[in-house]
Amino acid sequence: MSLELDAHRQFIGDRPRVDALERAIAAAVRPGDVVIDLASGTGILGLLACRAGASRVYCIESGGIIALARDLARANGFADRMQFVLAHSSYARLPEPADVLISDQIGQFGFEAGLVQTVADVRTRLLKPGGRIIPERVTMYLAPVETPALRDVLTFWSSGPVGFSFGPAREVAVNSGHRLRIEPGHLLGPGVAGAAIETQTIIDAPFDCCASLTASRDGLLDGIGGWFVADLAGGVAMTNAPGDVNRIDRRNVVFPIDHAVPLRAGDVVDVSMRIRPSDLLVKWTVEAGGRSFSHSTLAGMLIPREDLERTRPTSTPRLTDRGVARRTVLELCDGRPLAAVEREVFARHRDLFDSEAAAQVFVAEVVTRYCV
Repeated sequence: MSLELDAHRQFIGDRPRVDALERAIAAAVRPGDVVIDLASGTGILGLLACRAGASRVYCIESGGIIALARDLARANGFADRMQFVLAHSSYARLPEPADVLISDQIGQFGFEAGLVQTVADVRTRLLKPGGRIIPERVTMYLAPVETPALRDVLTFWSSGPVGFSFGPAREVAVNSGHRLRIEPGHLLGPGVAGAAIETQTIIDAPFDCCASLTASRDGLLDGIGGWFVADLAGGVAMTNAPGDVNRIDRRNVVFPIDHAVPLRAGDVVDVSMRIRPSDLLVKWTVEAGGRSFSHSTLAGMLIPREDLERTRPTSTPRLTDRGVARRTVLELCDGRPLAAVEREVFARHRDLFDSEAAAQVFVAEVVTRYCV
């Protein structure tokens, strides 16, 4: 089975999630509305918008799942009301502005699936002034957590597996956000709101997420847990908060600290985060038990030094052989048939392709990305 399809099966099978979105869509969408389903996947939210009375739904999706979404629209009798735009949202263009924008690009913590940058862009370009947005607001919560699962990850890299030192790997792990399911028993204290994303006004810019957390029990602080509460529309909320009776089936995120710190009930943990949403960069500083820790996902990124060298402002870029071949494809897209482009690319770049079929695959990769 396709892993992507199976992921969407889990999304659709998550009844608390789908029920909340269905109720919010019914509250926000009015008969005759034009709706955008952003990063639409199977088009499930677009189908719900049609059921709520939308006259047209533009499903914007950059992946191959859009082919299945078209079939699903037809199978459910909405092919005449759902239109599909194969593009990343930042490149999408629509023939008319929309009344409602729907998106579940919230991720585990509230921002990391692209909500901030995509909504800020689509709201400005494709939504009517004053248009409705689902979600209306996403509040990001922080809490002190004790989680052996995270401690085991860091311990593994410190333990010298196979008789080698893996210290650099631990450095990456301790500077990464870890997707884990936080249960109520992992909490050392209650969650506190650290930041709120207001979708009607948010811009794609760095923002802070900060809170003072108080331990409600003794324990070992392994890191800072994060989750979200999304106010969708019409008073409907959706959350992955630990212990919530309507919790959706979505993991949380835990930001580690370098060394676990013992806490006693009543101790205060101060957390300061600086988030750059479009770069998926988070810098977090934690003060607890008289100690201070500072981490950044920049130090947790696996970036080859070769890539860093290529992007230095003083470097001089030069096309590789495959880069030259790609340029050839684009230059040949001048009105001639695709078969002619494939033959010419194969003729000019025989050293790159061991068969015409290989050249055809290469050309297809280029034209599907850059041509219409």
